[in-house]
Amino acid sequence: MLYYLENVELTECMTCGHSRYKPRTGRGKTLVAYKKLRYFSITLRLQRLFMSPRTVEHVTWHQSHHAVNGVMVHPSDGEAWRYFNSVHPHFSAESRNVHLGLCIDEFNPFGSFAASYSCWPVILTVYNLPSGICMRPEFMFLSMVIPGPSSTGWNIDVCLRPLIDDLMQLWSFKALTYDISRKQNFVMRTALMWTVT
Repeated sequence: MLYYLENVELTECMTCGHSRYKPRTGRGKTLVAYKKLRYFSITLRLQRLFMSPRTVEHVTWHQSHHAVNGVMVHPSDGEAWRYFNSVHPHFSAESRNVHLGLCIDEFNPFGSFAASYSCWPVILTVYNLPSGICMRPEFMFLSMVIPGPSSTGWNIDVCLRPLIDDLMQLWSFKALTYDISRKQNFVMRTALMWTVT
């Protein structure tokens, strides 16, 4: 379980009864959790794209881009993007609304010959940006790191709850954002278009 929001004060798992904290050794007063989920909120990083003169011009690039000879060179050329825009016309009417992709992968930070340990980074990609930019490391936002020592498996949705809450907030309640190119505030929304695991 995730000790988050309504469960933040609990000290034992509601499912299995396992303690949240490691047993204290010596006279230390600090409680040490068995696992810590690292979560980095996405909202401020998306807002910064519109506050920077270097990136703001690229965030609405997808609106004017059109496939050449029917060749798909960017997700905005795809059928899924067009279908999403037809189902959600209010979202697509604002070119500054953000389309995201989510990628999760597992790796062993200690090398393949070390003790087994599983770490899961969760990365969000902004697909509003041109194809030459959206896959650059500075625009691939690390949103969370799910620690080991073992794979989360089917329970990964428990760990993703803070990110899902942020995405739901950005879809339903939106975020007031400043656009430096137009020198005005606007209400930014986001949509998670694809996931890759």
